[in-house]
Amino acid sequence: MKGIILGVFLILSIATYSQKNTKDSSLRRVDKIIRSYKNVSSINELYQRIDYDFDSELEKTRAIFTWIAINLTYNDSNVIPSPEFMAYYNDDSLKRLQGYKNERVLEKAFENRRAVCAGYSLLFKKMCDLMKIENVLIKGYTKTSANKIGIIPRKKNHVWNAVKVNNKWLLMDVTFGSGYNYRGVWQNELNTEYFDCSKEKMKVTHFPSEIFWREYLGHNKLEEFCYQPFFMDAFVKSNLTIISPKNGEIKLKKEDERISLKLRGIKKGSTVLCMYSNDGIVRKPRISKEEEGFNYSFKKPFQSTFLNIYIDNTLAVQYKVLVENE
Repeated sequence: MKGIILGVFLILSIATYSQKNTKDSSLRRVDKIIRSYKNVSSINELYQRIDYDFDSELEKTRAIFTWIAINLTYNDSNVIPSPEFMAYYNDDSLKRLQGYKNERVLEKAFENRRAVCAGYSLLFKKMCDLMKIENVLIKGYTKTSANKIGIIPRKKNHVWNAVKVNNKWLLMDVTFGSGYNYRGVWQNELNTEYFDCSKEKMKVTHFPSEIFWREYLGHNKLEEFCYQPFFMDAFVKSNLTIISPKNGEIKLKKEDERISLKLRGIKKGSTVLCMYSNDGIVRKPRISKEEEGFNYSFKKPFQSTFLNIYIDNTLAVQYKVLVENE
């Protein structure tokens, strides 16, 4: 009987692995075709080309995601736009005005090939609507740097998307999927981790304002999210789990000598290093095996600073370290 069960399990595992490989291969093909699109002059032209070149809703959704991610640059200008005032008479009038405003935002994003998250997500939604793919905008919060750890935003600061394919919601953030900011300069780099991003990975970087999506991701309070560590792409791409500390603010007392980080999911042969922002010295940890995972212990800093954790020489997680009576 055990042999039969094991055989069935192996067959199912092989089938699942094969399906995943087929899906990944199909999506890589989509990316390759999209990179060949040159001089797309209108949203309608983009819609027609994608609709003609791809058959399934999943492929069309990936095509939309990839085209926007590789063709738009994040507008990280520090110029604060002038406020817009809208005069309206009733809810219907407000809805029409808001729709007109959104249309202008997405058209401007397409024409200028530059946008902030609203432009990315509204253009993504427009394309899905043209394809008749069920989709919604998700508004909420995200942290933009380790400086934001422990700060509760007064208003929503991010928007992303969800699409329903084969009766399943897929989470998308084409803004995060388009690149990253490095020392004040935007680096365009397609990151498909934010296409059909898993709930677990989306949860560490996004907090929806709507109750349905908060429950979907398993969030509790906004305060808990804001006090989490700052997670980088390297963490999102990995299968790591932080056992402790889960709070992004590490408060050290005078008698504390070291900082401990407990991780689960580290691959064999991977390296874990730390660097404090105030001195720039790379430190190797003391490592001990525990029941839940591995414990990495670092000598504490002499003053308040940021703790940067590197996994295989790539920045993965940041903490805010507060030293008592420094």
